[in-house]
Amino acid sequence: MSDRRRRFSKSRSRVNRFQRNSKSKVKEKEKESNSKERSREKELKEKDKDKEEIIYIKADKESKEETKGKHKTKEKEKEKEKVLNNIVLPSQNDISTEKETTNQYPTIKLDKSKLLKLLKCPLCNGFYRTPYTINECMHTFCRSCIFKYFSSSIQRETCPICKTKIGGRPIDSLIFDNYLDSLLNILFPKFEELDKNNIKVLYKTFRDMGNPLPGDEEEAKLKMPSVKIYIMPENSKDNKFTAFLVQKNFNVESLKLLIKKKTGKENIDSNLICVKYKGKELEKDDDTMEVIDTRYGFDQDKNIFYYSFKKKAKE
Repeated sequence: MSDRRRRFSKSRSRVNRFQRNSKSKVKEKEKESNSKERSREKELKEKDKDKEEIIYIKADKESKEETKGKHKTKEKEKEKEKVLNNIVLPSQNDISTEKETTNQYPTIKLDKSKLLKLLKCPLCNGFYRTPYTINECMHTFCRSCIFKYFSSSIQRETCPICKTKIGGRPIDSLIFDNYLDSLLNILFPKFEELDKNNIKVLYKTFRDMGNPLPGDEEEAKLKMPSVKIYIMPENSKDNKFTAFLVQKNFNVESLKLLIKKKTGKENIDSNLICVKYKGKELEKDDDTMEVIDTRYGFDQDKNIFYYSFKKKAKE
């Protein structure tokens, strides 16, 4: 029995030792965790202190900048007061000169060589006159230069600079550059008068060559269908008709001017002339021959317009 007791006591002592060791290990772990938490808390407190210091520093800087801004505004106000005190009121004669100076725009410095390069036609090496741009490649030329190129060059279906294919009718791909034209007219106002005369000559030369350009008003008038009309005074015994060949855009106002020249009464007011067609008075001066044809119908034989003069109303 004694051996059993000894064995039991030994096993019990071993259990106690094991329990003590486990408790000591748990306590050590708790101590380590507590020390880690304390160190973390210290670090967080230090970080919060740093943030507070940064915030205080920023607040100090902002306050300093505000004070600087206030000092600057005060200095500016003082300078304005000095300037106002030194100003002398102008006389009435000087007011006009002041207005002229205030209305002037600020001066802009430009490189003339670069500006002139942008305003020159690559074909004639002169300034753009009535600039036209090719829609496919956006290259710009003078109107006369590009029209001559398309009419005379073998490679007229391509752009003269980049050789981009334009098509069988290259003139249709051209677009008038209104902004560039207005800029050139501002820079060179005398060119506008020269352009009008040159355009007339240009249209005439191409018309004589049998290759009229688009936009030629005289060519459009020639192509427009004409109408043969007769003018006769109303209630006249004579059966003599005066024949005229006019175009379909010929209006009643122009007809009245023609009657004035025919009768020799050019000083008379046009409102006193009454024009009738098929017994109906033509009241609107804007009505053209085409409008009258659609409204009343022209005859194949004779389109007779009768005219008469109204009496002036007594004042």
